[in-house]
Amino acid sequence: MIELISYVARAFSLGIRLFANLVAGHTLLKVLAGMLYGIMSSGLIFGALSILPLGIFIGLVGLEIAVSFIQAYVFSVLTMSYLKDAIYLH
Repeated sequence: MIELISYVARAFSLGIRLFANLVAGHTLLKVLAGMLYGIMSSGLIFGALSILPLGIFIGLVGLEIAVSFIQAYVFSVLTMSYLKDAIYLH
């Protein structure tokens, strides 16, 4: 019974971890995109001054894509490890 709880807890923690990491990045991008849109649409002067925040935002999008690939790799490796443990019981 304890081993069953252990395997279920592993799978649950893997899913929660993946969900939290991906949602946090996407939420940050959504908030920054809304702020950037507000700055760019407020006038010509602010639109011209928003070039630097736009560059930072594009850099963060690239970083979010890299984090997504890393999370996919970690998810795959941990899933294979958990499956190996479930198939080959010591």
